[in-house]
Amino acid sequence: MQKKYLVIPLLLACTFASAQDASLLAGALNNTKVHESSFAVELGFSQRMNEYTSLSAEYYNEGHPSMHHRDGLTSQLWLHTPIPEKGTSFGIGFGPYYYFDTTTGLGAATDYRNLHGWGNLMSLSAKWHLEKRTYVEMRVNRAKTHGEGDSNSILIGMGYELKNVPDRVRQKNEMPGDRLLMVQGGQAIVNSFQSERARAYGVEYRDTVTQNMEWSATLLNEGRIGLVQRKGVAGQLWLLRPFTDRTVLELGGGGYLMRDRINREDATEESKTHLVPIVTIGMRYRFSPDWRAQFSWSRVITDYHRDSDVLLLGVGKVF
Repeated sequence: MQKKYLVIPLLLACTFASAQDASLLAGALNNTKVHESSFAVELGFSQRMNEYTSLSAEYYNEGHPSMHHRDGLTSQLWLHTPIPEKGTSFGIGFGPYYYFDTTTGLGAATDYRNLHGWGNLMSLSAKWHLEKRTYVEMRVNRAKTHGEGDSNSILIGMGYELKNVPDRVRQKNEMPGDRLLMVQGGQAIVNSFQSERARAYGVEYRDTVTQNMEWSATLLNEGRIGLVQRKGVAGQLWLLRPFTDRTVLELGGGGYLMRDRINREDATEESKTHLVPIVTIGMRYRFSPDWRAQFSWSRVITDYHRDSDVLLLGVGKVF
C-alpha cells in the first residue's frame, strides 16, 4: 500500500464515527474492459464539513462482468449546493478507490486471482429531500482503475439523515469497562468465480474503551473448503455509531492470524501461518439490558489469492 494512501482508512473511520446520513443505492453498470453490463450497489455514510462540502465513506460493488468481480472502498470529498430541509440538492465527489478484483490469470474461471489496487472514483449526485429526514438520490459513478478496466454506473436509492441519540439512551448501550462475550455462526464465501461456501463459526470477546470505540479478540473458523479448514484468531479495533435507540452501526479493522494452505486440492502440502488484514462492518441490536444480537460482514484480505467474505450472526451477553 502506498504511504500517501495510509490516510484513507483514517478518513473512512472518521467519517463513519461522526456520520450524519446513510444511503443505499443500486443500479446498472458497464465495464469498459470486457464491454459488458452488470449490476452495481453502493452503501455510504457522509459527514457535512460546512454548508458546501462533505466527506463520505463508501462501499462500492461493481457487479459481476465476465472474469471481473470487483468491489472496493472509497472516501470522497464532495462539493454540493446547500442542503435544504425539503427540496433538491446537487453535488460532485472525487476520491481514491481501493478495489478488490476477482479476475483470471490464464483465461479460465478455475484459475482465478484476487487483485488489489488503487484507482479513483468520481461521482455526480442529485438528491430529493423528503420529510422525516429521508431523501431519494440518483448518482452517476465513473471508476478508473489504471489498466484493470474502468466502469460507469447509474444508481438510484434512498438515504436517511441520522439523528443524534440522547446521552440517556446511549448510556443503555455499552459503557467504558463493559465486556461482551458473543457466539457466532454463519457462512464463509471464497472470493472466486465459483464462490465456494462453508459454515463458519466464531467466539468473540469485546471490551468497551469509550461509547464510540471497542476492541475485540475473535476465535474464527471459516469452515472446510476442499481439503483445507481455515481458522485462526482475529483482533480488531471498532468504531461505533448509534443508528436508532436500540441499534449501533460498527466498523472494525485489524489483523487475522490463521493457518491456511495455498493449494487446497493437494493433501501433501503443509498448512502455513499467515497474518493478513481483516475489515468488518456490522450492526448490533440491544434487545434487553444485558443481551445483544449482531450481524457482521468481514473481508479477509490475503496476498496469495485466497480472499474471503465471512457473514456471521451472533448473540452475546454483556458482563
